[in-house]
Amino acid sequence: MKNSAKPSTVASTTPLEDLLQARLGRIHEVINQLARYSVGARGLRTTDLRIMNLLFDAGTLSINELARRAHVDKAWISRSVMQLLQKRWVSKQPDPADARAQLIRLTPKSRALLESVRPQMQSNEQQLLTGVNSAQLKKQLDKVLINAELLLESYQRVRKSRK
Repeated sequence: MKNSAKPSTVASTTPLEDLLQARLGRIHEVINQLARYSVGARGLRTTDLRIMNLLFDAGTLSINELARRAHVDKAWISRSVMQLLQKRWVSKQPDPADARAQLIRLTPKSRALLESVRPQMQSNEQQLLTGVNSAQLKKQLDKVLINAELLLESYQRVRKSRK
């Protein structure tokens, strides 16, 4: 006898809050709040912290390279860097290899801030990963990211073909 039951779908059986997207979104929100607590009331946004952490590790980066490493739009990074320049959290200098480009670097003030908060951020990470196989989690998250990027590319191709 053939099974005539309809296959269940994610939409009909899984509450939306249980979907990976919702869970990752909530984790993202909580981790961003933790990062803001780490830097205190200094008026820094999470994007600012991402930029500053990238610069802390790299020394100097161009806007293009910052955007590539942060996986965000170049225009968004440019606006964020302009705000950081105004607040004197970063400085810029001409790129000797490309006269059109500017290299962005941390100021001594921002480097000192990151040096003071990085131990807390690393401690937060250790606490977040309590009871979790971090190597396995990172591998699985990398796979989820690859799958997400492939899915995004397929949506972008469909959208482009409709234009």
